Amino acid sequence: MSNPSLVSLSCVPSPVVAQAVDNVLILKKTDDPTGITVEVARWPFMVVNQKATLHVCGQQADGSPVMLRVADAEPVTQQEFVEGWRRNIAWASLQNLKDGSPLVFVFQAALDGRNCACSVLFPTLCLEVQAPFEDTTTFSADDGTDDWNGWMRGDAATDRRDLTITKDGDIYVLFNYTSTNNSAGTVLKKTFQGLKEGRSYEFGLTVRRWNTSAAVPVLSLDSGSQVIAPATEIPTMAWVQLKGTFTASSSQTELQIVNHVPTGGGNDFAFREVWVRSI
Repeated sequence: MSNPSLVSLSCVPSPVVAQAVDNVLILKKTDDPTGITVEVARWPFMVVNQKATLHVCGQQADGSPVMLRVADAEPVTQQEFVEGWRRNIAWASLQNLKDGSPLVFVFQAALDGRNCACSVLFPTLCLEVQAPFEDTTTFSADDGTDDWNGWMRGDAATDRRDLTITKDGDIYVLFNYTSTNNSAGTVLKKTFQGLKEGRSYEFGLTVRRWNTSAAVPVLSLDSGSQVIAPATEIPTMAWVQLKGTFTASSSQTELQIVNHVPTGGGNDFAFREVWVRSI
């Protein structure tokens, strides 16, 4: 029977994920090429060919547990011995995780050359998962007259002649005829639930002027008294994007699309798409 031997663990590092901020990991779409990088700094008893293991444990959207085997008893290379140990994980491997759930990174290194025999468990890293938020509204012939994916008429579009679904080439758009001289104010508004306080979001839309007669539309994107995208002229009939970013101050936020021109002469415009997404 071998005698016990002491191994100092006072300087054993924890895994680090550079993409996490304040122990929060915001997931990105699968088409994002970056992924995440898990790094473990050089440890006191690190040697070339030492077996290292990294497992990542989390919770799927339905509440079931899941484990990602990133490395299983893989030998430390000469480059890793010099620079530190790291592995990349694609965003595709992290999809369908439950929003707000923990994601735990478990790293081990063997003390001898065998398959993780007498392995040392390093301090774990626990991150909070934040699933990406995206709410996109497009328009179709089947849409109603008052509610477009939760976007409702504002006080500047109460006239029933305004905000109608209209065919524009091969797509459908939401057209604002601005039929009265009371067309300044909130055109559309929507209350969003479940936003994360302190998290940043992009609010944007694709819009174009409908014709070139008389007044030029001037639009902004607001949230109450907060201006997300400042008042901007929409001078041409080409599609353009109007967008800005905001930080949620509570889980419930009302967003507004605001027209700054009151006249019914000209001042006509159409929306092709409206979106709110986390960034």
